[in-house]
Amino acid sequence: MQVLHINSNYLTSKLHENLLDHLENENIHNTVYMPIKEETQENFLYESKYEVYHPIAFKNIDKFIFTYKQRKIYQKLKQTVNPAQYDIIHAHTLFTDGNVAYRLNKEYGIPYIVAVRGFTDIDGFFKKRINLRKRGRQILKHADKIIFLSETNRQELLSKYIKNETFKKEIMEKSIIIPNGINAEYFENKGQPKKLDPSKPIRFIQVGQIRKRKNGLGSIQAIKLFMEKTGIEAQLLFVGKIVEKDYAEQINKKGQGLVTIHSPVEVNELISIYRENDIFIMPSFSETFGLVYPEAMSQGLPVLYTKGQGFDGQYEDGYVGYPACADDPKDIAEKIQWIVKDYKELSENALEAYDKFNWEILSENYKEIYLNIVDISK
Repeated sequence: MQVLHINSNYLTSKLHENLLDHLENENIHNTVYMPIKEETQENFLYESKYEVYHPIAFKNIDKFIFTYKQRKIYQKLKQTVNPAQYDIIHAHTLFTDGNVAYRLNKEYGIPYIVAVRGFTDIDGFFKKRINLRKRGRQILKHADKIIFLSETNRQELLSKYIKNETFKKEIMEKSIIIPNGINAEYFENKGQPKKLDPSKPIRFIQVGQIRKRKNGLGSIQAIKLFMEKTGIEAQLLFVGKIVEKDYAEQINKKGQGLVTIHSPVEVNELISIYRENDIFIMPSFSETFGLVYPEAMSQGLPVLYTKGQGFDGQYEDGYVGYPACADDPKDIAEKIQWIVKDYKELSENALEAYDKFNWEILSENYKEIYLNIVDISK
């Protein structure tokens, strides 16, 4: 089987290479088309072991006119590969990638599946670009399968942007929840259940870019409230690249005596750092999905995540941790108390539950989807 992946972010992250590794082992052959803008720095892109076409297809200014940019991306694709040789198309975002898949479907009759991403497609396009909502619905309507990363994302799309009840039912029937997976190292180095040591401060950790969207100041405020209410000492470690320097300065100022900022590290070192800490906290204002949550769970850490964002809905509240309102430090502080109260059970549950983020399992789901669609379309 030949699969054409339209993935405008493939070479910016090794996330999807894990999927292709497993698909290739199942005799599914993959080609990736990733159109880039003229201003892209080549050293920003990593080298893939797979066939990845990344021609310059547009300029940065083209992003303001969606149809013009998409026309250029589509024309460049047809100059780069022969679409007719593929059995199925996998579009990794709804608008930027899905629109190309939709046009290929109309011209060549190739079936496609499309992923809907919360931060990019729902918060970005559906919410802010009202003129493109009709196009988004068309892409969804003609897709053979729709992938959501979480039930929260699916319900948000259906409740806010799909008004027709018949169409809602159609989307429910042909959609499936498949989260992203985490690196194999987290399964090869599974942690042990943890217990809190009452003689030591509780060690919180937040992993990700240091920027306002990740709400580091909210974490600091909440932990301070928690300490005031319980008398329990705490520490907070940030691990990640400083993207917004002024925000990092605020974190250091507001978190003086509480906070340490650590630069990004490789997977094996990060695993060791997770093991040294007790609770993962990241009440982001908006989140694409948040693979750092299951990464932390793999080392026995209960997690505090954002209510209504990508990770919310993966488990029942109180199973591996709790969701909290990102803009309410009191709510975050209360959820911290709940985690501390049920710490031992949450830690054990986290270690049992994170298996669902194994690419080996997730790739089997995709393989089954591809085979079913190709078989039906013949």
